[in-house]
Amino acid sequence: MKKALPFLLFSLATVLCQAQPRQLSVKEFLKLSRTDTTSYVVTGVVERVRSSTSGSFYLKDATGTLLVYGLKDPENPGRNFDQMDIKKGDTLSVLGRFTVYGGNTLEMKDGRLLRKADGPDHHLSFYDRLDQKPSFKGKEGEAGYEAFKQWVQAHVKPQGSHGTVQVRFVVGRNGGVQEVQIHRGVSPALDNEALRVVRSAPKWKPAVLDGTSVRTTYIIPVEF
Repeated sequence: MKKALPFLLFSLATVLCQAQPRQLSVKEFLKLSRTDTTSYVVTGVVERVRSSTSGSFYLKDATGTLLVYGLKDPENPGRNFDQMDIKKGDTLSVLGRFTVYGGNTLEMKDGRLLRKADGPDHHLSFYDRLDQKPSFKGKEGEAGYEAFKQWVQAHVKPQGSHGTVQVRFVVGRNGGVQEVQIHRGVSPALDNEALRVVRSAPKWKPAVLDGTSVRTTYIIPVEF
C-alpha cells in the first residue's frame, strides 16, 4: 500500500493538471497546429469589437492580436454579446480552440467568456467613445449638429401656426439621414413639414468607432 500511494498521488495530480485548461499567449495560440482540437485560455485587452451580432472581436496582449469568434457566456447561455457588456479596453480571459477560417484567417472559434474586467473607458457613453464624431457640412460633433439645425430651419416653410416639433433621426453608416420620425409633435401640419425637411437633408459624414462607420441617433427641434 505504501508503494502504491506515491503512484496514486501522481495520478491524481496528473488528472487535476489535465482538467485545467492551459493558458497561452496570443502568439503561442496562433502557432497551434490546425489539427489541434484542444481548448486553451487566452487573456488580453479588447482592441476592437468586430461584430456584436456574431460575438467577434480582437483580443490583444503583449505578443499579438487574436480574432475571437462566436463568444458565449457558459454561466448564462442565453446572453448574447451585447448583454455581456463588452467594450473596447476591457480585459478578458477566453477559452476556445484554434481554427483557420476561409483558408487564411487565424482565429479562436466558439470562445467562452471566463473572466471580464471593465477597462478605464468602459462606462463612457456611446457618443463619448466614438473615434470620430458625425460631421455635417464639414463641421464635426456639436458644431455639426448646430450646422444641421441651421440647415433645417433655413428650409422650413411657414405653416400659419407656431410651435416646436422634435424630430428623431439616425445618421446611417453611409451618412444618410434615416428613420426620421416625430419624437414630440405639435400638429399634423407642423409635424409633416418638419418630417419633410429632415428627410430631404443632405448626407452627413458618419461617426467612426474602432475604424468602422456606425449609426448615430439625434433628436432635433424644428421651430415654426
